[in-house]
Amino acid sequence: MNQTVVVFCVALGIGLGFGLERERSQAAEGGEASAGLRTFAIASVSGALGAFLPEAGLLPAVLLAVAVLAAVGYRHTADRDPGLTTEIALLCAVLLGALAVSQPALAAGIATVLVILLHGKATLHRLVRDALTRQEVSDALMLAAATLVIWPLLPDRYMGPLDAWNPRTLWLVAVLVMLMGAAGHVATRLFGEKAGLPLTGLFGGFVSSVATIGSMAAMVRKAPGTHDAAVAAALLSSVATFAQMLLLLAATSAAAFRVLALPLAAGLAAMLLYAGVWLWRAARQPAAQDRAQLAGPSIDWRVAAGFVLLMALLLLANAASRAWFGPGLLLGVAVAGGFADAHAATVSVAAQVAAGRLSAEAAVWPVLAAFSANTLTKIVVAAAGGRTFAWRVGSGLLLAAAATWSAALALLAWR
Repeated sequence: MNQTVVVFCVALGIGLGFGLERERSQAAEGGEASAGLRTFAIASVSGALGAFLPEAGLLPAVLLAVAVLAAVGYRHTADRDPGLTTEIALLCAVLLGALAVSQPALAAGIATVLVILLHGKATLHRLVRDALTRQEVSDALMLAAATLVIWPLLPDRYMGPLDAWNPRTLWLVAVLVMLMGAAGHVATRLFGEKAGLPLTGLFGGFVSSVATIGSMAAMVRKAPGTHDAAVAAALLSSVATFAQMLLLLAATSAAAFRVLALPLAAGLAAMLLYAGVWLWRAARQPAAQDRAQLAGPSIDWRVAAGFVLLMALLLLANAASRAWFGPGLLLGVAVAGGFADAHAATVSVAAQVAAGRLSAEAAVWPVLAAFSANTLTKIVVAAAGGRTFAWRVGSGLLLAAAATWSAALALLAWR
């Protein structure tokens, strides 16, 4: 009985959410909705009844009846509102009401996303019509093809010398580089270089700090006036690296987290302070280019290809190191793995601590070695942005690494 009440409450809420948004949207535009709060609520509950009652064919009949009524309503409103958004939303309300009978949480989640989409009409139209150029839309379609068409078709196995390369993984790296570059380009066009690039750097770092630094280096080459903001973005991506390492350690091994929390927090603080300096510099300087001047291609395929080539060489070095050192030398393996990804090495070491195969104090050195190797990779990637960009980003990375190592040595000496 209680579950049935929940189901119909969810269905009613879905209809009320759709109806509220449609009525407010039409009122803001000076018109009257063909379907409003009551209509959507009744339609959603009717869908739930059609799915709940045992009569076969009831739900299709309800859906057909609502479709006919929506078509009739559209004929009366087509002159002043030629769009079909309200009519299609009405049909979705029926289907989501029916879905609520079996999966109420999923139905509520989908309805929330759709209501947000409906509410964001003005923002979405402004983005497509005013902010994005035809070239940027073409780049987005090419990126979608690379992600949704090509990537799933690539083999997901290791091959090549020493089985060092996974084609699907390497292609994913290329997609991430292009995605970060496109995100930085669009954010800069929408919010300006002072805010757009740092935001892209911070959130892009949670995907791949190395890829984000590579995309910022490409941005500096394309638009030299964005230099200070791009430096801040590259540094903020490494803030995400420290945050991820702390989270992964806490989730994998509490003992390893207790030993490494202070050193990583010291590095995080140093990176935040240094990035803050470049954020301040970027905020003080006038924008070198307006947003319209940044309307060129949003994806640089050559940068992605070069980055993938670098990652392939690092993975080959990683495989060679594993073959040479063997699995017994944890430090060498951690360094080799850290060149490509510090997080994977951190998790692998913390997992050994959690399994009792390694003491928490002994885990400090391989984790910091992997972090340092990853820092070297970032400096090499930053060189693609020119000597000045590499020097300024590299200085921040080395400062954070020095703070991390100093805190670790002091902590272990004190113990």
